[in-house]
Amino acid sequence: MASIRAAAPPLSRALPDSWYDWAVVAATAWVVGGGFLDAWAHAHVRLLDTFFTPWHGVLYSGFAACAALIVGRWLLTRSVPDGYGLSLAGCALFAAGGVLDLLWHTIFGIERQIAAVLSPSHLLLIVAMGLIVTGPLRAARPGPGRRAPLVAVASAAVVLCYLGLTTQVAQPYVQRFAASPARALMPYDQAVELGLFGVMLQSALLVGLVIEMLRRFELPFGSLTAIVGLQGLLLGAATDMDFMVLVAVLGGLAGDVWLLLLRDRPALFAIALPATLYAFYLVALQVVYGTWWEVHALTGTVVVAGLTGWLVSFLMRRPQPAPAAAA
Repeated sequence: MASIRAAAPPLSRALPDSWYDWAVVAATAWVVGGGFLDAWAHAHVRLLDTFFTPWHGVLYSGFAACAALIVGRWLLTRSVPDGYGLSLAGCALFAAGGVLDLLWHTIFGIERQIAAVLSPSHLLLIVAMGLIVTGPLRAARPGPGRRAPLVAVASAAVVLCYLGLTTQVAQPYVQRFAASPARALMPYDQAVELGLFGVMLQSALLVGLVIEMLRRFELPFGSLTAIVGLQGLLLGAATDMDFMVLVAVLGGLAGDVWLLLLRDRPALFAIALPATLYAFYLVALQVVYGTWWEVHALTGTVVVAGLTGWLVSFLMRRPQPAPAAAA
């Protein structure tokens, strides 16, 4: 038996870290995709009155794949690669949240619309899955010349999709308060306030993720197109597929261009990325629906998106090391 055990390589050697990272990215994409399917069901399926649905099946089987890779590795080697410690904790929290979610649905029924985000069991699952899906991005290491490996870009795309999934209640792609049809739904000031909040939140999340990546990597051209575009695609699929996918792709492409031009000026880049994205967004609303907001609110929203990005970059700025004292 001893010789057999000695001959079997540890999992950490049998599966190189690069392939391990890709496997975890695939598993996290699986579970996030299940989350989008579940979000679609909560919004579109009227007779959704049971925990045991095909959408929950995709969601929880995706979690099982994540747990098999992360918890399974820890069980076999008593360790996980650098960056996956929080993901291991997230697996434990998610398992507890899944049991609580089953009990919650059984006692209180199935949540609909915004309640699907606010129920305590779902909030626990959201936090836990956030720890899991960010693991490959934390673990990624730069290649030659600080170039971001493809697995880091793929993981960042999954992370941004996850952030979009969990913040749909304040997502301008979905909540189009500036479009003319919203005139009949709410007072003007309320529409502007809610619309502006969504733009500020999504600008902060996007710029925060990108600035953190730029701190560690040089992003190849096309990275932001893929990251921002995939989020728009999945949000569109979960709601109603339409022109917002094109807005997201164009906004990401503009971000790649701004990154080429402003690579050495991160503060300006942090302004330009969200400002351009939401300028495209408002122009698209005007072309498709028309808008009922005044020009002051429309132009101010673009400026506020840029200022939000700048503030996030300022808050994330690391202090310069103090100069060495003279001998």
